[in-house]
Amino acid sequence: MTTTQRVAADLAPTGVLRASVNLGNPVLAQGTPENPSGITVDLAREIGARLGVGVELLCFDAARKSFEAMADGRADLCFLAVDPAREAEVAFTAPYVVIEGVYAVPRDSALTTAEEVDAPGVRIGVKKGPPTTCSCPGPSPTRPSCAGTRASTSSAPRAWRRARASGSP
Repeated sequence: MTTTQRVAADLAPTGVLRASVNLGNPVLAQGTPENPSGITVDLAREIGARLGVGVELLCFDAARKSFEAMADGRADLCFLAVDPAREAEVAFTAPYVVIEGVYAVPRDSALTTAEEVDAPGVRIGVKKGPPTTCSCPGPSPTRPSCAGTRASTSSAPRAWRRARASGSP
């Protein structure tokens, strides 16, 4: 058995590489479940081609669902942010892409640098759960954070105004 055949047998034990695709992150994948595209779709297809196996794309609307498919055995491969909490269930490769995150503040905000945001007394809103919380400065006695179940650019200014109105920076 060749090395490629051994890797194919390990990575795609059913003979088809079942790749979990997160359509909820347009940086990584776009389109519909019937016609996905993007870097993760291209990577899955290229891995399948190099291993000489077919590829089945399993599309989800959130990273959490993509991870769950991998963790419970419905998928053989998925594309996720590295998250130490998930390492107990999946193995991570070296990153294939680095995504830079930014803080969103109102146009008239006094906060203009990351250092000003990451300061005592400034409250940071993040979406609950990994991987946002594992890379975002977490709460501390001098820097609380408020984690919500949804994150969107349209709701961020409202949440910011509510926090400012309540006396939180």
